Parts: sequence; C-alpha cells; structure tokens
Amino acid sequence: MRVAVVASSIAAGVRIATEIENLPGVDVFIVVCNVGMRPALLRWARELFLALRSFEWRTLTAKVWSYARSGKLIILRRPLNDSASTERLRSLRCDVGLHAANVIYREPTISAFKLGILNAHIGILPKYRGRSVVEWSVLQGDPIGVTVFFIDSGIDTGRRIVLREFIPSDRWNDAGALKNMLFGCDARLYRKALEALMRPGVQFENNDILKGRRYYVVSKIFTQIVDKILSVGANRGYANRSQNGAFGNLSTKVEIDLGQRKSMLREQTRGNDGTYLHGNSDIPCLHR
Repeated sequence: MRVAVVASSIAAGVRIATEIENLPGVDVFIVVCNVGMRPALLRWARELFLALRSFEWRTLTAKVWSYARSGKLIILRRPLNDSASTERLRSLRCDVGLHAANVIYREPTISAFKLGILNAHIGILPKYRGRSVVEWSVLQGDPIGVTVFFIDSGIDTGRRIVLREFIPSDRWNDAGALKNMLFGCDARLYRKALEALMRPGVQFENNDILKGRRYYVVSKIFTQIVDKILSVGANRGYANRSQNGAFGNLSTKVEIDLGQRKSMLREQTRGNDGTYLHGNSDIPCLHR
C-alpha cells in the first residue's frame, strides 16, 4: 500500500510518517504543501521553528535526509488544489492520503488517491460534525473521541468510517489541552486505520449525516463553562483513581446530569440586568 502524508510542515509529515513507516507492506511518502502560500523566507523560517520545537534536530535531519534521498519527500510550490499539485500527487500512484494540513480538499485532490484521504476527526461521527465538537460533546454529556474516516469535499460528510476510538476526558480540566491531546492521537490512529484497511474483507461504517448535525465555533463564555464541567469531572476522576489505584477505571464516564449543565450555562450567560445573553432561560443546544 502506497501512502502519502499530506502535511503543512516537514516536521508534521515526519511525525506521522515515523509512526507508520514500519508497517509491513506500506510505502510512505511525505507531501508538504505551502498553506496560505507564504513567501519563501517566511515559509522556511516557519519550517525551522517547527522542526526545532517538535523533534531533536539530529533525528529530524536524519529522517528528512532519508526521505529526500529516496525521492519520497515532495515539496509543493503551488497551492495543494492547483492542477500542477494534483498532477504531482497523481504521479505518486498512492492508495491513501493522510490529512495533516490545515486545508480544505477539493474533489480532484481527493481523487488523486486510489482509496481517498483519511482524516482523524476529534469528534464522534456521525453525531458531531464541524467545529468545536469537543466542547459541544462536553456540554451535552456525550463521549469524547476520534473518528478516522475518508473525507469528501463536504464538512465531515465522507461516508466511509474506518474506526472510532473513545478517549476518557476525566484527566483534563481545560478544553484546549484536551483538544491538543486528541489532535496528537492522529499518527497512532492512522496506523490502526491502515492496518484495518489492509485486512481482507475490510468493511466501513456509514457516516449517516442524518444522525448528527454540523456544529460551529463556541464562544469564550461557553468555553469557560466547558472548562468548569471538565474540572468537576477531573476532580471526581482523581477521587476514583485514588480509590481504584494509580490508573483508576479509565472506562468510567464521569456523569454531570443535564440539569447541572443547563444551570452552569444559565449562570454564565445571565447579564447584569438579569436577562440571558442568548435571549432565553433555556439552552436549546442541550437536548436529549
């Protein structure tokens, strides 16, 4: 199986490639796209900064040299969705692309890969599509996790789900840190997805968008509420771990009932004059 990591930086590409390069039967390429078409000086200054922040210098240099020497490090000079870039991708004859760039893919780019492009979405599909899905999941008391699926040109609407992994959130009291942790699971879960794809008779779960909805970025007020909910869960989780051992029961879901969540939202969104900033004393986003 020929796999290309489509990355916004060399460091990001190498990080994921390192995780999957030892899979039997997998041939890995790193494709680095210039997100935002930065000028050359700015682009390479950014690359250097990210490299120094992400890897030991010698390790990264050795990896980059190895991929470049074997012709498996491709630096795109044109935008990813430019026809020249698409033709370069097609020339690699890759089966699967792995998303590691902050870009929106158009159909010609997706179809440059035989099976398509995988995305590690930090939400449980099909219920949670779009932005701030971690925050919305916490607000509604639903499990947190990552879904690996084949994208299409829509927003998290690709039909083929390869795998999901539910990840406990009871050790986290900050939404930003929790999201960074989930984003950091991409390389490991891409490896699991590729292993699944190489098994005979692999079957996909349907990402039925009628069973979910598209969410949008939450406000700072709602983020503060999410942090409060996570803090309650983290404190309860710490108590459980103290009773059950160093690791506790990681499968236990810390429950804060819907009434408590609505109460937190009402208090945070009440204005000085006693009215509610969202115009209603109820919170329509929280439902069962």
